[in-house]
Amino acid sequence: MGLNIENRRYIGNKSKLLKFIDDTIKKENIDFYTFGDVFSGTGVVAEYFLNKGKEIYVNDLLFSNFVIYKALLSNEKYEEEKIIKIIDDYNKIDVEKIHDNYFSDNFSGNYYHYKDAKKIGYVREDIENRYLNKEINEREYYILISCLLYSMDKISNTVGHYESFLNKEPEYKNLQISNLNIKLYNSNSHIYNEDANSLVRKIKVDVMYIDPPYNARQYANFYHLLENVAQWKKPKVYNKAKKMERKNIMSEYCKANAKAVFSDLIENINAKYIIVSYNNTYEAKSTSSVNSITYQDMLQILEKKGKINVYETDYKFFNSGKTNLDKHKERLFVCKVRE
Repeated sequence: MGLNIENRRYIGNKSKLLKFIDDTIKKENIDFYTFGDVFSGTGVVAEYFLNKGKEIYVNDLLFSNFVIYKALLSNEKYEEEKIIKIIDDYNKIDVEKIHDNYFSDNFSGNYYHYKDAKKIGYVREDIENRYLNKEINEREYYILISCLLYSMDKISNTVGHYESFLNKEPEYKNLQISNLNIKLYNSNSHIYNEDANSLVRKIKVDVMYIDPPYNARQYANFYHLLENVAQWKKPKVYNKAKKMERKNIMSEYCKANAKAVFSDLIENINAKYIIVSYNNTYEAKSTSSVNSITYQDMLQILEKKGKINVYETDYKFFNSGKTNLDKHKERLFVCKVRE
C-alpha cells in the first residue's frame, strides 16, 4: 500500500485541522479559485484544496519539502511502471554487498543501524546517478527521492525529528522503500522553494493561507538530515547531532525580529483574503516554544490590512517534553483585505 502526503512525522502537520480550515472558509462565504500556501510544511493544506479543483501556489524554505511537492502535487509526466520496478529492485538489495558511503559514514550508529544507513546512502546515490544519466526525468527523480525520505523517516532512531537521536543503539529495521500514492489533479500547481516574504511580492491569489513558525524552534534543525539527503551535496556534518551548515535555511520567523518580518509579509500579500493559522503556545513552559508574535500583535498587524474575524478549535499539538498545555487552541485569523 502506498504512502499519502500526510504520512509524515512532521511538527505542525495540519492534517487534523483541514476540516476546521475548510469549514471556516465556508462560514466566511469565501468564493475563490486560486489558493496560496507559502509556509506549506507537509503540503497537506495545499493538497487538500488542489484536490478540490483549486489552483495552488505552494512553497517552503526547506528543499526536502519542495521535493515532496514536486513529486506529489505536480502534473508533470512520469512512468509509474518504471518507478515501481526501480523501487522493487531497491528492496531486493543485499545490504551485505553494499560498500560504506557518505550516509553510513556519518549517520550509522546514531540515527540508523549500520546496514540501514548503508542502504539509504546507496539508494540516494543511485537515484542521483540515474538522473544525471537521463534514465529518469525530473518528476521521477523527485518521486524516488520522496519515496526514500518517507520510508527512511519511518525507521529513524528518533522521537520524530532530527534535533537529536535516541540514547540507545539503533535497531536494524531492514529498510523497505514504499511507493507513494500519486494522484492526477485537474488543476494547476505552482511549486516554489523560496523565502515567503520574497515570494508574496511576485504572486497574486484569491486566498493566501499563512502558517509560519512563531517560536525559536528552527525547522532547519529538526529536519537537517532529510534536507541533507534531499540536496545530496554531501556536506561536512558537525557535533553529536551530525548537523550540516544550514544558515541559508534558518527562518527569520524563529528569531527576535519575527514581528517585523511578519508585518512585512502581510503588507506585501496580494490577495482578497488572508487566513492565518495561530496557536497559543506563547504560554508554553518551554522557552523555545514561546511565541515571538502574540495574539495582540497578530490582530494589530492584520487590522492594518483589512477586516478580521477569529475562529478557534481545540487541538493536540506536538510536545517536545516541557510544554504541556491542556487547553491548547488552534486559531484562524480571517482577514478580508481592503480594496
